[in-house]
Amino acid sequence: MSVSKRIGILIIILTFIMSSCAVNPVTEKREIMLFSDQDEIAMGKQGNEAVLVQFGTYDDQSIQRYIDHVGQQIAQVCHRKDLPHHYTVVDSAVLNAFALPGGYVYITRGLLAYLNNEAQLASVLGHETGHIAARHGVKKYQKAIGAQLILVGVAVATESQGLALGTNLLLNAILQGYSRKDERQADELGALYMYQASYNPLEMPKFFSILESLEERSPKAIEQLFASHPPTPNRVEQTTIHAQELTGGKTADLTIAQNQYISHLDGLVFGPGERDGVIYGNYYKNRHFRYQVQMPQGWKIQRGETAGSLLAQDPSQRYLSQVIPLELKEETSPDQLAATVERNSGLQPAGVAWITVDGTKAYRADYQARSQDGVLLGLRIAYLTRGKMGFIMANIARLQEFGRVRETFNSVIFSFRSLSSKEVAEVPLYSLQIYKVKKGDTFPAISRRFYGTTKHADDIKQFNGMDDFSTPPVGALIKIKPLLPETSEGNGK
Repeated sequence: MSVSKRIGILIIILTFIMSSCAVNPVTEKREIMLFSDQDEIAMGKQGNEAVLVQFGTYDDQSIQRYIDHVGQQIAQVCHRKDLPHHYTVVDSAVLNAFALPGGYVYITRGLLAYLNNEAQLASVLGHETGHIAARHGVKKYQKAIGAQLILVGVAVATESQGLALGTNLLLNAILQGYSRKDERQADELGALYMYQASYNPLEMPKFFSILESLEERSPKAIEQLFASHPPTPNRVEQTTIHAQELTGGKTADLTIAQNQYISHLDGLVFGPGERDGVIYGNYYKNRHFRYQVQMPQGWKIQRGETAGSLLAQDPSQRYLSQVIPLELKEETSPDQLAATVERNSGLQPAGVAWITVDGTKAYRADYQARSQDGVLLGLRIAYLTRGKMGFIMANIARLQEFGRVRETFNSVIFSFRSLSSKEVAEVPLYSLQIYKVKKGDTFPAISRRFYGTTKHADDIKQFNGMDDFSTPPVGALIKIKPLLPETSEGNGK
């Protein structure tokens, strides 16, 4: 490319960028913004579809309405109150909350279980709403697409500013976490919003204290939360100071709503949910997608990234098997599902066959592909469909070893079986119980009542944020979590 052409493209890019400045609604400063509000809403809508595929919506309309009601109170006082906001509980046991551009906020059912009142819920939703208000997600996405922007300079200058480079890039940018500066600003905005919505902002540092103590006792429990929300130094201290400045010490008329919040958690699924599935040794069973599969003995099994999926590796980590269930928009035949995968992935079948799996026709195809580091791979993928549900069973090995493990891969494919309604009901599902404290109750007595032993007394106290209480307050609603058998967790996520 000639120097004059390069200069021309650079001028076009700079002109485009300079014309794309906007005023940040929080800081009221001008900043480069490649996306309009409508672009941002469209981006969030696309991302929302991907989030619901990956996590699934928690199937409880009562709690969904309640969370959205609290969230809308926050949205009405935020810096971008004209932006439509959506607050959704996703069906994941992981402790996390996150937001997409365009007003989409998510909180996992796993995190709901560890909150102790409505004000703490408002602090989480306020924090995520703060990320949206300050356009943290959009700016992170812009940074992620920076290299592509240079590569498509002329095209960008002539197309809509709604630059669409894929939902995966957006989700990865969000879930990888924000800077400490952004996290601190989201904390401040969250406290401000909850105070303006008449919630006590001092519950925000109390929630962070719970997270800190949980990190000490069980660091893996909040691993993903801290991955997407890196803790800032002195977070409890900083949010306490900010909350005190907001309230001026006057908190009598501010809402905490402990019992109101806890009452909504009665029956909340705790641990592996409908979509997560349960691992028993080398078996995996899933309630929501109603299937069972058996992996070879000794293989390490864990839950996959998308709802209902499964990943297994042999001890040498040379062979991989994966099951991915899909909720389809319409009924599709197995070969049509294969054609869709091939079209989207670029895979070319080297051999195909119709086989019978679980008494129904399935389509099997072998492929060759090259890994990112240049290794030739052999793939055997079976495609199954059941009404508006599809299953992709992918098995992968190095090409030179593919022949010797083909029968092992076949054993995985032919182990697939649909579960009957009776079998689905037998797959355990665990949930929270709510107990109203009576006069004379103690933590050891409550532990004995629900677990048959007093040894869980401290855990009950910590789980309910009552470390400072010698006895539980009479009339308070407290959460009792189930004891999860080791087999229900397996070595999955």
